[in-house]
Amino acid sequence: MIRQRADASRSAARLDLFKACAVLSLREEASAYDFADAVARTLGQALERAPEWHGPEAGSITFDETWLLRLVERSIACDSASVAFLISSRVPRGKRASLAYLVNGLAARVEAA
Repeated sequence: MIRQRADASRSAARLDLFKACAVLSLREEASAYDFADAVARTLGQALERAPEWHGPEAGSITFDETWLLRLVERSIACDSASVAFLISSRVPRGKRASLAYLVNGLAARVEAA
C-alpha cells in the first residue's frame, strides 16, 4: 500500500510533515490510505533526504522500505520501545513525534482492517 501511495504521490505536491499531522488529527474518519499517503509524502522531510522507493510490482525491497515496514510492524505489535529506537536512528529529534503519529495512525488502521 505504501509503495502504491509513494508511486501516486511522485507527481503530487510535497506535504509538510506537521501540517499532515494536524489535518489527520482532525479527521476521525481518516483511513489507512490517508495515513499511508501522508507517510509517503512526508518521509523525505522526516529523513531529510528523498527515500528510495521501488515500484509497486518490484520483487526487491529497499533499505528505506524495510525500515518503514519494520516501523509499522513494531507499531502494530505495540512495541513502543522499538518504534522509538527505529525512529530515533534515522529521524532528527524535532520530527520524531510527527512521524511516530503518522506511523502509529497507519498501523492502527491497517490492524483494524
